[in-house]
Amino acid sequence: FSTRSLRFMDAYRKGLDGKQEARASKKFRGHRVLPETIMRDLTDADLAG
Repeated sequence: FSTRSLRFMDAYRKGLDGKQEARASKKFRGHRVLPETIMRDLTDADLAG
């Protein structure tokens, strides 16, 4: 539970919405926080809004 909460907090800090965070969490499953390049990765996948 705590790892998932940390990911949500990190995602919102980086400007992601719920849908983007869910996609990023699946892609970067083994990490406690999302990488700094997450917005570029989501843009490449056409999910950035």
